[in-house]
Amino acid sequence: MRTPQSRERILFAPVPVAPTKPLTLSHIKGLLWADVLRRATGLLHDVDHLHSHTVAHLNGQTLGFWSYLDRVHPGTDYDLLDEEQIGGLYVEFQRRRDAGGPVPAPEDLAARRDAAERHGRLHPAGERVLALWARRFRELGLRDPGLSTRRRPAASLDETVEALTGHGLCVDHRPWRGPVYLDLTARGTALRQIVGADGHPNYLAGTLRELIPLIGAYDRFVLACDRESFADYALLRDVLTALGARVSLVGLGRVRLGGSVRTSRHGGWEGRTAAPLARTFLDRVGPRPYRLGLRLYFIAGLGQGDREPFRTDLLWRCMARAHRLLERSVPAAEHELLELLGRCAHPYGYVHPYRLTTGLLATSRTTTARPLLEEVFL
Repeated sequence: MRTPQSRERILFAPVPVAPTKPLTLSHIKGLLWADVLRRATGLLHDVDHLHSHTVAHLNGQTLGFWSYLDRVHPGTDYDLLDEEQIGGLYVEFQRRRDAGGPVPAPEDLAARRDAAERHGRLHPAGERVLALWARRFRELGLRDPGLSTRRRPAASLDETVEALTGHGLCVDHRPWRGPVYLDLTARGTALRQIVGADGHPNYLAGTLRELIPLIGAYDRFVLACDRESFADYALLRDVLTALGARVSLVGLGRVRLGGSVRTSRHGGWEGRTAAPLARTFLDRVGPRPYRLGLRLYFIAGLGQGDREPFRTDLLWRCMARAHRLLERSVPAAEHELLELLGRCAHPYGYVHPYRLTTGLLATSRTTTARPLLEEVFL
């Protein structure tokens, strides 16, 4: 929609969800923010969306969970389970892990990591969750970012560590059977381990394997994560900036349930995930009001932080508001839409979903630009 000279190449890289659980309300919030950010920014710039299987599948918790399933629940037919039932097994795994239960052998994790990275082989539980997620994505009106696509990252772990070391951003103790650390101590940041003494990389190493080779191919990286991962992602931002990239970072709070904010591995999400949400609302309001109403609530209603608790009554109001917006939508001139998007993009480098969605609500008492709804919110 803009002239070629004014468009930038942007790589949007939100932290992926590991296929070990259902899509909780916090996951839905993150996915909807990501969807609006990507689509709205894509009207101004050329945006690619990186969904990293390296980060989602090759981290220690995911591989450890799959090892646990084969050890404790052998022979389970996961095609007979839904995502909440598999998620319950994940909570069980984390509970036993936190209580000091047995840990998988390093060679088991290495074999699973190699099978997933080299050959795209996932555990049947992971394959089942991804298949169920594909349905949830369609219900939510989300573009599939490549849930079933397998590809290897552009750089190996050795190449990534070598690149970091060459720029003085890494301390590599592997020659002495020690760990690898990101080193930004000169900037006042503590060392952060990315490879353990056992040789196993964490999700930060996986993210760097994906992103470092793409520096120079894009004008800007936009990273997105939850607030609990924000310190790690701020470190990633600083590392990538030191290597020459322009980086923006979006941090989101989780959805508060019952007065508390908990990670999905501790449970508490039962009955409040994507599938029951669709059963409650989708058939009653229809696909378009459902998708728009969810975006109004999870973006404008809950905001970027985690102070507001989840409220079903307010979500129903957003569904009704969405229905009215769709009824009153009218055509709009392209320059008007671009001006609105430009205001919501300054000074971030991407269109800020909260500013855009609250702006939509503020002007909705008369009419709403139909192209904005169709291109960004539906």
